Amino acid sequence: MEARWDAVVVGGGAMGTATAWALARRGRHTLLLERFRIGHDRGSSHGPTRIIRFSYHHPDYVRMAVAAQDRWRELEHRSGQNLLFPTGGLDLGPGAHVAARALEQAGVSFRWMRAEDAADRWPALIPDPGAEVLYQEDAGVLTASPAVLAMAGVARSSGVEIVEETPVEAVVPAAGGAEVRTAAGAIRAGVAVVAAGAWAPALLPTTGIDAPLEVTREQVTYFEQAPPSPLPTLIEWTEPPEPSRYAVPDPLRPGAVKLGEHRAGPAVDPDIRSFDPDPILEKRAEAWASQRFRGLRSTGSETCLYTNSPDEDFVMDRVGPIVVGSACSGHGFKFAPLIGECLAALATGEAPPVPLERFRASRPALASRR
Repeated sequence: MEARWDAVVVGGGAMGTATAWALARRGRHTLLLERFRIGHDRGSSHGPTRIIRFSYHHPDYVRMAVAAQDRWRELEHRSGQNLLFPTGGLDLGPGAHVAARALEQAGVSFRWMRAEDAADRWPALIPDPGAEVLYQEDAGVLTASPAVLAMAGVARSSGVEIVEETPVEAVVPAAGGAEVRTAAGAIRAGVAVVAAGAWAPALLPTTGIDAPLEVTREQVTYFEQAPPSPLPTLIEWTEPPEPSRYAVPDPLRPGAVKLGEHRAGPAVDPDIRSFDPDPILEKRAEAWASQRFRGLRSTGSETCLYTNSPDEDFVMDRVGPIVVGSACSGHGFKFAPLIGECLAALATGEAPPVPLERFRASRPALASRR
């Protein structure tokens, strides 16, 4: 651990493992530090499923989602695992029209369906009568925990050293690079990448990168469908202050569905937060399940953490020898291998695969909250 590394990545969740993998592909001698174990359930990267979708509020994100899906396919090839499962995806509510404009601007196909046609195709679905439903056939489901383990596996096989159960206390600029401080001692590297999820807000003040981030405890509720029948992914966009909602079928467990609300939980400290489900959020999930689906029975709930920026855009930036990748605001997992390449490009001084101006820590939306 005293050796000098080309790069040290702090955080072994989706973004950290993706970044370490991308750095190894660039021939960088890379160390990844994880405060718990790879695949742990204390942060933002665990659980069985995530939505993969191209429908987004801005064409930049649509293009990024397309690019990320190509990289997920590369990970499947490299790891020998099936991680992506196409189901098609539906968007309901006012956000569906915003997404349609962004898809059109990005040149990605979609179509509108009548509510009655959607109900005929997916009999367990209950859309509002007469509603317009946006359908995007490339949407689907990503197996989340297996994806993190797969990225860690290909990173390790590419030469990355992964050290678990090693909390990082500070990341600071140092002569000729960065210093990563742990209880076991300091580690020197040419560059450090902070991809610590909910633990990033505590580390950023030591780095010299100022970003106003908030960690919230969120919740999903799992359901069993009887009898099992195919379902698409579903996002129902609402007007604030009501949270938008989503549903994700589990491709590996027919009839299993995950329902949740977006950014509905309280601000928390990731080290002392409760893991106990909130019964109010659970009842709201059950109410939405009975409104939108037939034959769903609740089987329990699970908590996770969001790390939020004020505008819900990511933070990907470099100041001196330190790179930060954070604030995925609950919608970043689907972009993980692309974000990993962006952070690796920042670390190595290469051109990133997508423009990063909207993700700078110095952008006006963040500066106004400092």
